[in-house]
Amino acid sequence: MSKPHKATSAAEQSQTNLVDETKARRELARQMSRWDDLPVSQQDELVASMVRLWDAKSPIRITLSSKGEGVATYEMVGASPQAQWLRLQSEFASVTSEPVKARIGEIHNYLSAVGMGSDLHINAALTFIQSMEPRDQAEVMLLTQMYCTHDASIRALSQMGGSGFVPNTTALGNLAAKLLRVSQGQMETLAKMRRGGEQVVRHIHVDNRGGQAVIAENVHTPLRNFASEEQRHATGNTGESAALLGSDPFGDGVSIASCQGPEKMPDALWEASGAGRG
Repeated sequence: MSKPHKATSAAEQSQTNLVDETKARRELARQMSRWDDLPVSQQDELVASMVRLWDAKSPIRITLSSKGEGVATYEMVGASPQAQWLRLQSEFASVTSEPVKARIGEIHNYLSAVGMGSDLHINAALTFIQSMEPRDQAEVMLLTQMYCTHDASIRALSQMGGSGFVPNTTALGNLAAKLLRVSQGQMETLAKMRRGGEQVVRHIHVDNRGGQAVIAENVHTPLRNFASEEQRHATGNTGESAALLGSDPFGDGVSIASCQGPEKMPDALWEASGAGRG
């Protein structure tokens, strides 16, 4: 009995997707000029993009209502502010409103300090945090830092072009580089937090017969097992070879007196025949 039910659910889902695509195609044809002149592939891509936007969760918007004695108050934009606030708490992985207000206040204080404390920029920061789907308060705090660090680094980069004084340009460049390194470190920290501290260790062994790197999780085979047949025969079973002629087997060089010239070699054939003996 369950199989027909699943088949019906799949058919209903397919029908829903078809209705959404038809609706999106009709809306695009109505809003975009020269829609019929676009290639079919581009029309399908735009339709799919609009359907994804419809399926995505709508972002939560807030507006700055007042600010007195250094404390800002915010209001939810849209119907049912209470429901929107509860949803914002859930998006920020908080069971109370205090941590959410604290993070919004931090973002607002930073943006106000750089002259960007409007509702537009505050909502952009909130949308970023919501899109990352934080799992706990630690991730919310890290994401807040990530947004501010990224904004500060881009701000430093953008000011480099308008700084005609070379020392100022150098200082802004150094500041931007430091902030970008911090931003990358924050991203790596977030990735480690979501991995749960797990590390993947990959051992790379190089086969010297072909010079090709072989990746393996764990290889305990001694390196001499990878040696070629010629190398094994040349070095023997123990892997040791005889010392070269004229060298000390213990590794010390052969001493040569600097005051002596090359010694004349005896004629082996002359001595073997006995010639010249009295």
